[in-house]
Formats: sequence, structure tokens, C-alpha cells
Amino acid sequence: MPYSRQVLAMLPQTPYKGDRADPSPHESINDLAVHPATTQQIFYPTPESRTFTRADAGNAFRAGLLPADKRIPHPELVMLEKMKAAKMTKAETAQAMQKYSEEEAKAIAKKKREAKAIEEKTVKVYKGFRWDFRFTDFSLDNTIGKDERSRKAVGVRYGMPHEDRKRGQVKIPTHVD
Repeated sequence: MPYSRQVLAMLPQTPYKGDRADPSPHESINDLAVHPATTQQIFYPTPESRTFTRADAGNAFRAGLLPADKRIPHPELVMLEKMKAAKMTKAETAQAMQKYSEEEAKAIAKKKREAKAIEEKTVKVYKGFRWDFRFTDFSLDNTIGKDERSRKAVGVRYGMPHEDRKRGQVKIPTHVD
């Protein structure tokens, strides 16, 4: 059965505009994976004296939860949409996005330099004839923690079996709470 005009009008469409090199995209920037903490309905009183922002909403659902603008995989798309809403020209938008990407590249390079400097301080390298030997200080307390179940522990990447999978565990319910 063919679709009615109303249904077709609701579907996203990219109109053909001749041989234009950059057709306007129709993908929504709001396609965001739902965070499990945000699926519940909550009552959160807010003061009327100030605006309630998305950052406030993130903290209302869970302490430290980033707002949706920061959780999306590509925050530069939000920035681009804000520039379009501000009626910036394409040249201004391209210049601003170029500046943003350069700043992002500088920040990534700075993080890499800092990580390399920390590694050079903590790792001792002994040059051998065929191989280089790398030694780091190791503390069991710092690695596995007090309860010996830290994520940094040896073997944690292989997983830890659930209690009901361990030998000698009672696997059927014995009482109902």
C-alpha cells in the first residue's frame, strides 16, 4: 500500500538542487543514545529566580552526569547548529570551525606530551643489545586495592565469574525476602 502524502511529508528528505556540491543534510543532531539514569521520571524542585539548564538536568538525574550537548559523540555539530541559528555566513562558520578544530588538535597534542613526560619520569628503560627492558615501580596496594577487586588488578580483563557460577555456591533460592 503506498504511503499517503502526510506520512511522506514527515519523513526526512534531502531535496535535489541541481549540481550543487553541498546538499543540506537532514540528519538530526538530537540522535543521542539514552543514558540509563535519564529513563526515570523525577520531581526536582527548581528555583524560579534562575534558569534551569541542561547541566542542571544532568545533575538532577545523576551527580556528575554531563548534559546532552556534551554527551553526544560529535559536540561540534551542536556548535554548527548554534552558528546556523545565529545566521552566520558560510565563511564565518568555516573559519570558526577551523579555529575549533585547531584548538582541539592542540589540546590533544598537549595531553599526549604530558602523558609522555609522566611516562618518562616513571618508566626506567635499560637498553640491551637486542631488546630494551622497561621497568616501572609496582605496589600491590595501589594496584589491587584493599578488597583485592580493583579494575587495575591482574586478570581483571578476563572477567570475574558471578557468585552463582563459582563452585560450591547454592544456585537455587533458599528464601524469599
